[in-house]
Amino acid sequence: MNEMINKPMSVMRQEFTEQLIDDINNCKLPLFVIEYVLQDILNTVKSAAKQQCEMEKIQYEQQLAKQNEE
Repeated sequence: MNEMINKPMSVMRQEFTEQLIDDINNCKLPLFVIEYVLQDILNTVKSAAKQQCEMEKIQYEQQLAKQNEE
């Protein structure tokens, strides 16, 4: 009965968004600084997402090649 319940991605996204908005509202930085920080974060996330996508594609292609060998 100790089945692990995974939080749905939509709930995780909503909680993350709410926390991020709260943090932004409470940080007391001027908006122009927040804008630069968020842009830096977005650029970092885009780069990491692209790398992850490329790695997952390579792994997928390797799995297909291995399956075809069997």
